[in-house]
Amino acid sequence: MNDVAFSEPVILHLPGIGDRKVATSFQAIECLHNEWPQWARGRSWRSAYAACRDALDGSCGARTARRSFVKAANRAGLLPGRRRASTPTWHRPA
Repeated sequence: MNDVAFSEPVILHLPGIGDRKVATSFQAIECLHNEWPQWARGRSWRSAYAACRDALDGSCGARTARRSFVKAANRAGLLPGRRRASTPTWHRPA
């Protein structure tokens, strides 16, 4: 099992922890397992975890793993300057 470096590190803003730079698939797995908020562990989290694990095993590349990790971070609102995607708010007509 060899660690796989991302082409560019991913900077996250983790609630209660602060900023975290993730530069490899192993660091991504550590972050997903130990630091990721429980409320954000849905489908995109599982996909990112699997992709990063697959990159370590050599069955997918760093680009795929990073893309999946960024997607999960974006969905969770963990990328600096980005807000978490929320469900639409329905308003009653006045």
